[in-house]
Amino acid sequence: MSLQEIKEQVNQLSVSDRLALISAIIQSLDDTNLQENWYYLVARPHPWRRQLYIKGRKLLASTVWQDKIVNEMTPEQAAENWDLPLPAIYEVIHYCESHRDLIKLEADEERYRLEEKGVLLEPTTTP
Repeated sequence: MSLQEIKEQVNQLSVSDRLALISAIIQSLDDTNLQENWYYLVARPHPWRRQLYIKGRKLLASTVWQDKIVNEMTPEQAAENWDLPLPAIYEVIHYCESHRDLIKLEADEERYRLEEKGVLLEPTTTP
């Protein structure tokens, strides 16, 4: 079965069934977090988000990682930009690269929830 076929089947589910499916998938991906020891990263209670945060901050590890990639920063530049120790940046990179599926799934979930609330995520152009 192709990814497109799976997406089409998921789109046919009710909203509550979609959320239940997403929660089940996130939980299965989350099980790996419990087995790893992180020094700079920590889990925080959240209704559906399971990825780790920077310890002592309300800052997702993926936010730092994506910012580093988008702005083409070196680890040293990212550490300075986010006022984090360099080892924290290396831990963020390692965590995010080894948990890409969870980060992608949560980004998709966030997009879905925003769109359900009527938030436009794509820029609109006016002629």
